[in-house]
Amino acid sequence: MDRYPASRTAASPVSDASGFSAHVLIGGRFCLDEPIGRGTAGYVWRATDLASLEKVAVKIFSAPLGHRPEGHEAIREAAALRAVENPHVVRMISTGTISHPGTGVQTPYLVLELVQGTDLRQNLSGGLPPSDAARLGVELAAGLGGVHAAGYIHRDVKPSNILVDPATGHAKITDLGIAVSSQGVGDKEPSYGSLPYMSPEQVRRAPLTSATDIYSLGLVLLECLTGVRTFDLPQVESMVARTVRGPVIPPALPAGWRSLLSAMTSLSPRERPSAEQCRVELASLQQPAHAAAA
Repeated sequence: MDRYPASRTAASPVSDASGFSAHVLIGGRFCLDEPIGRGTAGYVWRATDLASLEKVAVKIFSAPLGHRPEGHEAIREAAALRAVENPHVVRMISTGTISHPGTGVQTPYLVLELVQGTDLRQNLSGGLPPSDAARLGVELAAGLGGVHAAGYIHRDVKPSNILVDPATGHAKITDLGIAVSSQGVGDKEPSYGSLPYMSPEQVRRAPLTSATDIYSLGLVLLECLTGVRTFDLPQVESMVARTVRGPVIPPALPAGWRSLLSAMTSLSPRERPSAEQCRVELASLQQPAHAAAA
């Protein structure tokens, strides 16, 4: 069990900008320990599941979002996580609302499995060897396959939404807060995502399919291999560039990688492979002889 520094006492509980503090009980079962992260939608705490004494992550959505839980990202994310059962997607344990200690507003929360380690963004300095990138890619493609099989499109595949356990090297996809059903995603659906990893159709606000996640994964894997973010340009130039050309794929990369990345980042969604096809191809790229072929 984690230890608290000496300064963390009952008289001076740990707190963060969410307004919550250590020792607060969530859902009558999850005791907040300490804040471990913050995103655009909310705050993440490490907590103890009093039913099992295991550590979990509690994502508390921030005001003013908490004022209108209906249609909120929490509802969207909970629905997607309920539908997805895959070892490479973060598992949801519980969900609900809690009265905010400062405002009294019913604030949504999610209880998720706690993944030890950091997000992929913090592991990309200098790039990864092709075999390591392939192994990571196999797990991410498998995770996206699970999301797509459940009838969802993630829409925000990027390094900071990928958690990596340093002890095992295993990866999990997280943050399905803007995931949408693959049925009925049309022109009226707002364009969400993170610009550096958006697909051309996201930029154009065209109807989306699961192929949009494949494009984003292709950019993530290319960054894993090179250590450099593709389309790292001013906003308008970045948006325009990806709608007229594919990313620059270094000729020094093995031929198998060049072929796969070109297919994954095709301007045409119909020409991109499925998540399962990517997984199979990436598994073959794990083999040293194949990965080294020019």
